[in-house]
Amino acid sequence: MEPITVLSDGSRGIDYDYIIELLNEWITDEQRESAVKTEKNEESMAGSGWGTARYCIVDYKDARQAVSASNAIRAFVPKIPLLVITDFQSLIRKRHLQHITGTGLTKMILWQEKEPERLIIEIQRWLYYFAYKTKTALPSTQSMRR
Repeated sequence: MEPITVLSDGSRGIDYDYIIELLNEWITDEQRESAVKTEKNEESMAGSGWGTARYCIVDYKDARQAVSASNAIRAFVPKIPLLVITDFQSLIRKRHLQHITGTGLTKMILWQEKEPERLIIEIQRWLYYFAYKTKTALPSTQSMRR
């Protein structure tokens, strides 16, 4: 499993293969090795197929599907940080994030079809935060970009 896992219904047509290729450059080999060692030591990971997944992007237009997919991955990896993609037409709101289980950080960002490069920038910020700031106190467990 790659360090970044994407769960999506594909309805937004986001090219995650391209995005993941770009973002994998942000995750160094040393971080990958550390992630594998950490997860192998966690009992909750024993026998699961999620391997080295360190981050998860959830992209479903339907709020129930987004919450269900988020809870499915959190059942295997409770601490995995989730990035939930939403848009103006989607019914996914901040209140839906409260139904997601697990102890990892959950963040929601806004997909703007006319500015697809904005998604890459936002995901890079998200990864940068976790790669370099994980030992500091988190300002908020949920946030929403307007």
